[in-house]
Amino acid sequence: MAKFDDLTITNNGLDMIALSQSGAKLIFTKIKLGDGQIGDNDVMKLTDIINERMTSQISSIEAKGEGQVAIKFTVDNSELTSGFFVREIGIFAKINEGGEEKLYAYTNAGNYTNYLADNKTPIDAIITKIDLAIGNATDINFTVDKSIIYVSLEDLETNLQKHNSNIDSHTEAFTKHNDDENAHDNLIKKLFDLSEVTLESIKSKIKDWSKEVCLPLSGGTMKGNINASGYNITATKFIGNLQGKADSATKANQDKNGKDITGYLYKTEDLTLNSNAEILTVGNISEILNSFCTKFKQIQGTGTYAENSPTSIKSLNDNKAPKTSPAFSGTPTAPTPGVDTNNTQLATCGFVRNAIAKYAPMLDTMKKIYPVGSIYMSTVS
Repeated sequence: MAKFDDLTITNNGLDMIALSQSGAKLIFTKIKLGDGQIGDNDVMKLTDIINERMTSQISSIEAKGEGQVAIKFTVDNSELTSGFFVREIGIFAKINEGGEEKLYAYTNAGNYTNYLADNKTPIDAIITKIDLAIGNATDINFTVDKSIIYVSLEDLETNLQKHNSNIDSHTEAFTKHNDDENAHDNLIKKLFDLSEVTLESIKSKIKDWSKEVCLPLSGGTMKGNINASGYNITATKFIGNLQGKADSATKANQDKNGKDITGYLYKTEDLTLNSNAEILTVGNISEILNSFCTKFKQIQGTGTYAENSPTSIKSLNDNKAPKTSPAFSGTPTAPTPGVDTNNTQLATCGFVRNAIAKYAPMLDTMKKIYPVGSIYMSTVS
């Protein structure tokens, strides 16, 4: 069995004790294990262990009074790839959160040591406790890796006692809570006016309430207006008044006046060509066509559907002159331009005669100045 000498506080450790007594926070960070020989080294001046082989996490620190604490740490070989003789132990600490981590205390077993095998020979985790002097430091902390948790039997029994005590306390609190008139079942009984709280009794109560404000799926009587702005109302059968634009309402059996319109298409705002028509029937369509023919009469001069049938309209189109190279017959007419007009519009007979009448005296004058048959000669030097 390894035999370690008492821990020696290093010079750095003494400095940290002095600072902690002045109010600074002393934080223990980790434990290092190694196999180095102390030789002629001055332990007080060491700043690190001699030959580090592994690092262990501190699991707890317990104050013992009289300037001492008990530090617990765990040793296991799960990540150790090469075995070694555990000969030296170093405890590291720092002052305040941003302080530099330094060797606080050190001990060496010399030749009285034990061998720690590598992870090919798994061992149970070893929980080790070391008593350590801290002077009069009042603010002691330690750093722990929460991903590695080992519990000793002693700690487990202590925590179980605390846990059982908490369970008793919680049970008492639950009992008190359930007896409270405003808790769970009692509160639901008040809200739903029930003598017994079950799922079926709550569902039944909700159904009764819904009848006052909701229509059943099988139908019912509704009061007031239906506002469905931006939504569609689909109905295969509608009885009563439906105001607003009806995009599709087929096979409705009554119009707003109670008239039977079974099998007809109810008119929409977009199809209202005759303001007197409530539904589109054969008679309504005839009225719409007659209305259309009346409008067409203002353009063509005729007013009946027969006169404005597709055949008649085609005949009228066939008798129209084309815009390109028209071939007129009969006596076509056109507006007579003014006598001084000079553009590309048509010149009528009237325009020609007016032009001759205006410019004929000028021709007579030219005839007198230059009579027909005269010969004029000139010599150019």
